[in-house]
Amino acid sequence: MPERADDVGNTETAVSGCEDFISALPDDVLMYLLSFLPSRNAVRTCVLARRWRTLWRSVPALRIKDDRQGYRDKEDPSESDDDTVHEPDYDGRFVDQLLRRRDPTPLNVCDIFSSYANFIMCHDSDEEAFRRIEPWIRYALSHEVQVLRVDADSLTANLALVSSHLKRVELRYVRFEGSLDFSSCPVLDVLEMSICSISGNILSGSLRHLDIEDGCFGCYVRSRISAPNLISLILDQDGGFPPLLDSMPSLVTASVAEPVEYEKNGEECFSVVLEGLSTATDLELITPYYQNSVFRMDLKWCPMFSKLKTLLLTDWCLADNFTGLVYFLRHSPILETLMLQLDIKKYEIYQVFRDERNKSREQGYNSREQGCFYFELEVFS
Repeated sequence: MPERADDVGNTETAVSGCEDFISALPDDVLMYLLSFLPSRNAVRTCVLARRWRTLWRSVPALRIKDDRQGYRDKEDPSESDDDTVHEPDYDGRFVDQLLRRRDPTPLNVCDIFSSYANFIMCHDSDEEAFRRIEPWIRYALSHEVQVLRVDADSLTANLALVSSHLKRVELRYVRFEGSLDFSSCPVLDVLEMSICSISGNILSGSLRHLDIEDGCFGCYVRSRISAPNLISLILDQDGGFPPLLDSMPSLVTASVAEPVEYEKNGEECFSVVLEGLSTATDLELITPYYQNSVFRMDLKWCPMFSKLKTLLLTDWCLADNFTGLVYFLRHSPILETLMLQLDIKKYEIYQVFRDERNKSREQGYNSREQGCFYFELEVFS
């Protein structure tokens, strides 16, 4: 039977037989590795050895949360189903202490997660949720954060960030009653928004990549997206009026999905979407509605797509004797690839196009040599 290492000396002897590769790394490398941990776990490394006691203070990342963990009923130390009276949360106190004790090291990344509004059931819980994390956002900006991620079911009136270092912003579940003004972030390059509600405008002079997934815009006042330096745009709308797109002369790729039926029936005195997308090289225009689509309403303004080479359209382009399809064929002089995503239950033309395509392929048809565009039909059953 092997001998047990019961005393300290034997334990140290047993451990000393293994080479400690991590301790041989320089502090900068250790802090880089710690930056991938949740901040709470990074702080816990202070007990490993004397050298680790203060490393967490200079980690160039914050990964913090305002979570359900730590919320306790005042009368019962265990978790309670009563959401009305609670002690201050443990996570919030931890984060406040962390920010006070941390060295003023510039931040590469700040991740903030909050589920406060999900279980504190009161009429203004979403507003309170944002008030709780707002000081953390301000702290990150004051420490030159480059990447800011906020995942919080929360509500704020306006978000006007000021930073000369912020390059990327990712927002999830945040609701905005006012505008998102990034005009004071001169190097902001990427904005990603997922399942966010936007009642105001999105403004940025530096933004080059904008990705809005499942975004809900206002139903009473049309929002506006003003980002003249955009190169790529993904706009996947989940509700509200389609936002007005200002001119984007540098735009290369764009995908716009409009799931809401357009009800104004041409009342607008300006182009809502298509004029802003007219400089794109690759374009996708997607909507499930056959008749009342903002894309169809915008055709009367006759934008020219002089740079367009690849185009994807859905059923809406076939309404009124192929009005949308014919329009793009006439107003896209260098179009090379056209893709149609159609519902085969609605249309029986698929077989004809497929046979023609196969015939062309068998004959070695080259669209560029013939001076025509390549046609590809994609059908969903």
